[in-house]
Amino acid sequence: MQWRKTVVSNKPIPCLVGFGGITPAGRASHNLSYSRMTYDFQSDEEKTNYLKSVLSLCGLIDETLDSSEINQFVKSKEEEVLNNTLMRQLDYKFFRETFWTYDYEMPANACAQLPFQLDPVKHYASRQHPKALGMSILGIADAISDTGLDLKKNIDTYGRDKVGCFAGCAVMNMDRYSGDGLFASHPLGQRATSKHISFTLPEMTADFINAYVTGSLGITGHFIGACATSLYNLNAGVELIKSGKSELVIVGAAEAILGPPAYIGFSAMGAMATDERMKNLQALLGEGEDLNYKNFCRPFGDNMGMVCGESAGFAILMSDRLALETGANIRGAFLNVNINADGNKKSISGPGAGNYFSVGKTFKDVEKVFGEKVLQNQSCFIAHGTGTPLNRITESHIMSTFAKEFQVSNMPVTSVKSKLGHTMGTAGMDQIWSALGALESQKLSGICTIPKLADDVFTENLDYFLEDREFEDKKDIVFLNSKGFGGNNATSALISKDLTLDLINQRYSSSELNKWQELQEKTLESRAKNKLAAINNEIEPIYEFDKDVLDLTDLDISRTNIKTSTGFDYELSSDLGDEDYSI
Repeated sequence: MQWRKTVVSNKPIPCLVGFGGITPAGRASHNLSYSRMTYDFQSDEEKTNYLKSVLSLCGLIDETLDSSEINQFVKSKEEEVLNNTLMRQLDYKFFRETFWTYDYEMPANACAQLPFQLDPVKHYASRQHPKALGMSILGIADAISDTGLDLKKNIDTYGRDKVGCFAGCAVMNMDRYSGDGLFASHPLGQRATSKHISFTLPEMTADFINAYVTGSLGITGHFIGACATSLYNLNAGVELIKSGKSELVIVGAAEAILGPPAYIGFSAMGAMATDERMKNLQALLGEGEDLNYKNFCRPFGDNMGMVCGESAGFAILMSDRLALETGANIRGAFLNVNINADGNKKSISGPGAGNYFSVGKTFKDVEKVFGEKVLQNQSCFIAHGTGTPLNRITESHIMSTFAKEFQVSNMPVTSVKSKLGHTMGTAGMDQIWSALGALESQKLSGICTIPKLADDVFTENLDYFLEDREFEDKKDIVFLNSKGFGGNNATSALISKDLTLDLINQRYSSSELNKWQELQEKTLESRAKNKLAAINNEIEPIYEFDKDVLDLTDLDISRTNIKTSTGFDYELSSDLGDEDYSI
């Protein structure tokens, strides 16, 4: 490994120890969703595992079949699974009957919806929950399984009052049990329920995780930044760990906006790839009259707009100290997130200068810690890549400019929205699990929806992957970029496990590292079992309704401690250091 040796710092390293979610490809844990993104690269065994994971998640496997019959059944369903995952035509009837409040003729019918007719709220004892919150409950359980840890026990040991959680959506929860139902109730002569307005709130995902999954008493919230929301939440988690205020933080997002309000709004903005626009584009390109919904999103190619998707994703972060203490499987790290506004604007939805700052500063971050050789030879870029004509020009110029400035030749570039659509607040989480899959497999999902780049795309020093490809040289850095409406720009870099461990090895003694490796062996064994559970849909959703609820009589309060009837004793202490503010 050729990278410059850095000065050892005491600042905690925000390590990524688990990721999971529910996506248009299925489960995000254990690289299952990414195996769909690069399906042709998978072994026969991994293909079967993936197909089985989707069919079992969607309740499409007859449980009376024996193992040999199940495998035969799974293989027979390959084409059906591939056609009912990722980008495709919206299942209008299913959405109208299950999630919407009223009929509407949609201007666009392409989307990246969850596999088949998956309705996540049917997987647990939900009570008129919006789809996004159901995705959150399934998704966080999936993320916990990916760690291989008894994470709830780790949280209780570390302290529920010290755990952080930042998660939510960018727009709002938008179905008949949330925003859509609330706004439509009066015009339709119906009554709004007591839950409607609460379930519409964008931070409700974090609220649900705290209340029904982890029992967290620690810092919580949600940072909305339009399409950059995921990276805004990631920044909150990373900074919390780097400051030492918390050593275990859950960050994520869940967005389910496939419905009339979002489609009406984005179509009115001129930002959406509508059926009419795509029909005209296909005619112009000589692609025939039959609409190919799988190819509606065309980042950096001749395109007409974005395509909406739905997804939930959660990253579990630990400080390097806690990761070693618990025997966590360290999959990588985030050292920083750069966020910059666009400055002065004309149109609020138009691009500005901010993304040049966030991307440039992230290049500087990597160069500063790992040196120019790692930046130049071992990095790739997952672009925001929405599929709009304006994005293809502005973002390609940003990438090309900094690749030239930092002498990065032929930097691999892709956009996962070509297969997953624009999942709004969750877009950055989709980038994270895709980056994990790329680093761990050394194969990058390509922009497979375009035959060539558009003529106005900047290409110097960039290598756009227009097909799924294996990296020619080992990559250890994946840049993640978000350009949000209103001037919300965020950029970060996922650092590989190898580079993360190189940093960690400088900090700890051989005996400390050996102890962690011994503990990690048990974690990896548990994680392997959890992967089988994910494949067979045996991961139980965590929804602990009305469990260990605390009221006044359950608390024993003093100036130094708060004790609970459930057996916890929390120390009351100030986060301020002795020298922070002295008189």
